[in-house]
Parts: sequence; C-alpha cells; structure tokens
Amino acid sequence: MSAQTPPTTEQVLTMMRAKMGETLPDWPQHLQDLAPDLLVATAANSASSVGREASTIPAKYRSLIAVAAALGRGQAACARSQAYMARSLGATLEEVVDTVRIARHLAAAGILDAATPLLADLTERG
Repeated sequence: MSAQTPPTTEQVLTMMRAKMGETLPDWPQHLQDLAPDLLVATAANSASSVGREASTIPAKYRSLIAVAAALGRGQAACARSQAYMARSLGATLEEVVDTVRIARHLAAAGILDAATPLLADLTERG
C-alpha cells in the first residue's frame, strides 16, 4: 500500500479559498509562511471531520454543526467561514440563524450548569 502524497500548502490554500471565499481567515496564510506542516495537518483534520465525504451527516448539516461549535468557543472567524460554506451547500438564512439560536441557548445553559454548585449553596443556606 503506497502512502498518499500530502497536498502542498498552495493546494491547501487554493482549496480553502474555493470553499471559504472572502470569509477565509488570515491564519492559513501565516501558517503557510511559518509552519507549512501545521497548515497541511489542519487541512487533513478538516477533511476527516467537517469535510468527510463518507459521513452519514449531510455536508450542509456538518457545516451548521461547525457554526454552532465555533460560536460556542467564541471563534467568530471560523463560525463565519462555516456559515458561508453551509450557505453554499444549500443552508437557508433561517437555518443559519436557527443555528445561532441553538448555540446561544447551549452557551446560556452552560452557565447555569457551571452555576449548579453555587445555586446549591444558595438553596441550602438561604
């Protein structure tokens, strides 16, 4: 079995530009210059997750999931790029906004979950 030759950084950037258009963040260009191996590894990671063609989850929904995950981590540029890709895969404006609503709810619920010990203390002590 022969190993596949990894793409060049220029091939990775070309693919990223094609998928993300004007929403492509600045970091890939910096990685091309500073750490080309990291850029290629990041592209491979993307190809095996959000971009995984064999996934049972349709591509549009994989991008919408990525939007929610990026928003939950405060990654505005990533959320923007994933929303762009979701739209190019057929997601409607309403689907993207609903994804934002869901991410907002989960972030708020996370605060309540983190506050559980504090709320228990207040309940016990009055």
